[in-house]
This record gives sequence, structure tokens and C-alpha cells, in this order.
Amino acid sequence: MNEVNLEYIRHLKPKGHRPGKELVREGVELGKTIKAGRSGFIRSQSKYSNHMEYKKDLAKQGKIYYNILLGLATLDDQIDAIKKIYDFTVETGLEVNCIQAIPSGLVALPREYREKAPATTSFEMFEMEDYERQASAAPIDITFNDYHLFSPNALENTIFAIQSGSPRVGDMTQFFWSYNGFDDEEKRLGDVVKALGIMASKRDEMFAAETYLDDGYPGYFMDCASYVGYALLEHYICTELCGARYTISFGGLLSENDTRAGVAMALDALMSTEEQPVLTYLNSSTNLQWDHHIHGNYGISVPEFLFEMLVEKKYHMSLGVNPVSITEKIKVPTLDELINILTAAKRTEEKAEEWLPYFNFKPLEEMRDVMVREGRILFDNVIEGFKQAGIDTEDPLEMLMVLKNMNPIRFEQMFHSSTYGTDKTQVEPFYPTVLGRQTMDMMQEIIDELMNDNCRGILNGKKIVAASGDAHTYGLVLVEGVLNAAGAEVVNGGVDMAPVDMLDLADEENTPFIGVSCHNGQALDYARQLLELAGKRGKEYWIFMGGKLNAILPGDAEPTEIADRLMEMGIHAENDIRKTVRQIGALN
Repeated sequence: MNEVNLEYIRHLKPKGHRPGKELVREGVELGKTIKAGRSGFIRSQSKYSNHMEYKKDLAKQGKIYYNILLGLATLDDQIDAIKKIYDFTVETGLEVNCIQAIPSGLVALPREYREKAPATTSFEMFEMEDYERQASAAPIDITFNDYHLFSPNALENTIFAIQSGSPRVGDMTQFFWSYNGFDDEEKRLGDVVKALGIMASKRDEMFAAETYLDDGYPGYFMDCASYVGYALLEHYICTELCGARYTISFGGLLSENDTRAGVAMALDALMSTEEQPVLTYLNSSTNLQWDHHIHGNYGISVPEFLFEMLVEKKYHMSLGVNPVSITEKIKVPTLDELINILTAAKRTEEKAEEWLPYFNFKPLEEMRDVMVREGRILFDNVIEGFKQAGIDTEDPLEMLMVLKNMNPIRFEQMFHSSTYGTDKTQVEPFYPTVLGRQTMDMMQEIIDELMNDNCRGILNGKKIVAASGDAHTYGLVLVEGVLNAAGAEVVNGGVDMAPVDMLDLADEENTPFIGVSCHNGQALDYARQLLELAGKRGKEYWIFMGGKLNAILPGDAEPTEIADRLMEMGIHAENDIRKTVRQIGALN
């Protein structure tokens, strides 16, 4: 590995911390004192003693496992929706195997931190009763993944999830996320490692730590094969270093059917065992959805369902389907919209086996084999590179602390087989990710349009601070590229940037221009905090926001577009980077 990259990794090594293995042992001992609950489905029958048995039996029978995401405005709304989903299954016979609860991001924070953090869409949870109400609402398994095992509130949330019978607790990729107002990363990741020890104590009861790959490092990658190598790294930390089970979901950022299937097949080949399949579900892709004439999005979703169903029925990997509403690109779905897309998936399965004799799996098997090979190479490169840089690869806390502070784009550039050990930074993908390519294409299209409209150099001499208010990055990549092309000096603050940090960065850089990308429903609260803090400083800033500009307003159960409200507050929320460039360029 070249010296520049080694020095970069050495710089990330923590100065001192408690031994990770010691924290794992503490977590295991704590876990032994916790009585694991039984999920609603497991309580309702006697055939299966745990969720994994049930899932493996579905695969053996050639049946598809269905997971749906559900996160409504209040806990009462959530409970009511769980009951209505079950009533729908009784009425139609279309079984739902699991509901994955999506609470507010505030759940990730200890309670004393929540009041000052920007509110997001979806419901909050505080006590064990809030978990139990969901688990017992209907005879359907409920899992708690987002904002749990790898959050600042990891210990409490993991314990509650296990006590409620959640068969999977996640989400591992979210260790990479930051949370507004919580800055003690050693404490947070130490609690995460201890929580993994709790999960290890429940290994024999088949509880597993879940990951959703697209939410973390892989969401930045250029090569689908890198998904596989990165998953091997998480698997190593979770299973080898902490002794917990590990399961994988992914797919939202991958929209080409062959690579979606190829990644799944490679992950299965590398990590599944007869005792435990590693795959949970493939999420419907969202980056090809229209934000107009939305019923056309069924034309994208149904072929995806069919393709992955054929692959599952051929290879019996326990790969489930997570159908995403056709409205996903524009808003959080309603219950009816979730049921509609679930029904479309279920009816697709009825005809799937008719296609099997006519389907050629050989190209997918060839893709799988390349991804298996390249995934192993990337993982081996990481371990070798870390060791050369003096990182303790046997310590789960040190591994997570280094990865938390590493740039994920640079991670792929350092360890991909096309660049490892060289001075090159341009990854040569075996199977390019679609969203990365789409982002670059869209960025170039906007740049070309601006240049053809005499906007070359329009932002010369202007410095602009830009960052994401959450963990999403592609919108930020696009904005930075366009602003740079127009002549601006862009200071990229990265992801998960708190309002106070945005203003601090702007002040440090001596610029009034601030750009914020938001996608998690926090735009209104984020803007209010920005303006309140700016008022206290007695300074005027030129703030623009883009992304998904919606929020759940008081009294509503569903999100509302709030761009007009933001503009009334003085935020530039046209959500069109072309207009933003021209507006800033017109200023003296």
C-alpha cells in the first residue's frame, strides 16, 4: 500500500480507548440477564420456535418472503396500520411476513438530546411499552432496525428490541452516520460494541444484527463488487470479532436487475450457512422512479419483483422482497400505497414460476463469481492495509472508530483491486453502480446547460459552504460539482451536518452562502434552527435548500411539501440548482 494512503489511515487510529473485546464480554454478560421476547407471529403458532426457522422453511417451499417498511406520524397511527395490514392479509390471503418499523430519527438519541435535534417524520418511542404495543398488535413479526443497534442510544434500544422479540436489530451501516448534538463517538461506538455483545448472547436464539448496505459506505461506491467486499468487512467485525449473527438487506440504490441479483448471489455464496441464510430482503430501487405520472412506476417495480423472484426460486437463498411504494420519490407513502405495491408484488409471484424454464441464469452465475472474487480481494486488501497502518484488526471498537472517520469514497479508491497498491484514485468498476453513474450524468447535463447559457464563471470569486443535513450524499455531490463548474469555491462540509456547525463553517470561511441538502423530513425544523441561530449571531446568510423538502405538520399523519413555507421564511428553496447558480451569480 502506498505511503500516502498508509499515512491517511494512521491518522485515523484512535489515540486510546477501552479494549473492544472487553466491551463485547461486558455486553454478553449483560445480555444473559435480559429475557428475549417472542414476536407477534411466533407467539401466534407452535410450528416455529424462531423467525429464522420460519424464513428458511419459506425458502425451502419456494415461497417469497415479504418485508414492508412502515413509519407513520404517531405511535397510535403505527399500531392502527399494523392491525389494518393484518386485516388485509386475512381478507385476501396475501401474507405479510414482516413489518420493519421506521421510527423518528430522534429515537437514535438518548432522551436528553432529543429536544434540541431537528424533528423528522415518523413516530417516537420512549419505553418498552412502545415496542411491545407494536409487537403484540398483530400476529406478524415486527423488527426494529433503523436508529437502534448502531446509534448513540444503542444499549437501551437494543435491549428493548430484543425484549419485544425483534428477530433482527440494526442497522449496521448506520454506525457511519452522525447525529446532531451527540459528539462523543468513542462513547457511542463503545456502546455499539457492547450492544453487539448483547446480540452475541442471543445467538443461539437466532437474533441477528441487520445491515442495510445502501445506507452506509456502499451508497458511495462506483462498483457493485465493492458492496460485497464491504459486507465481508461488516460480517467480520460482527461475527468474528463480536460473536453475533449478521444479516443483510440492500437494493434501494441499485436499479439494474442483473447487478441486484449478482450482488445477492455473491453475498449468499460467501456468507450463508445451512444454519443461517445471510440475506433478508432486496429493497425496490427508487432512483428510476418518476416524480410525475407516478402510476408509471409500477412498470419499474413489477419487472424487478419478477426478476428477483425467479432468482430466489432457482437458488433458495431466503432472499425476500421489500416492495417500495410508487410514491417513494416524492413523499413518505400512505398505508394504502404500501398495500397497493405489496399486492402488485404478491400477484406477480403467482405467475413467476411460469417463467423459470425460459430464464438463462448463466450470466448471473458468471457475475456472481466475479463479485465473489473481487469481494474477497477488497476485504483482504482492507485487512492487510489496516495492519500495515498499525490498526488493531482484532479490536472491533478500533475498527469501527477508524471506519467511522474514513471517507467512504477514498475507502473504495484505496482498496479496490484496480487501485490497491498504486497511486491511482480512479476506480475501474467491474459492474458500475447506477446511481453514481446517473449522478455524474445529471451533473454534466446541468453543467452543459449552464455553460451554453453563458454562465461560465458566473460564480467566480464566490465561496459557498455546502453540506447534507442527513446521511444522503449524491445530491451533495451533484450540487458541489455544478457550483464548482460555475466558478465557485465550494467548501464541502460532508454529511450529517448540524445547523450550528453549518453556520460555524460559514463563519470560519467568511462567506454568507450556505447550501443544505435534506431528505429525511427534517427540512422545516432544520431551517428554523438555522435562522434562529443566525439571528442570535446578528448576521445575514444566503441559505438555499434542496432535496426532499417535506415535513409532517402538526395534526397531520402524512408529510407535506414545505418549499413554499421555507421561502416565506427567507430560505431559497426553489430546489433547482440552475436557478440557484443564476441567483447567486446576480449578487454583487
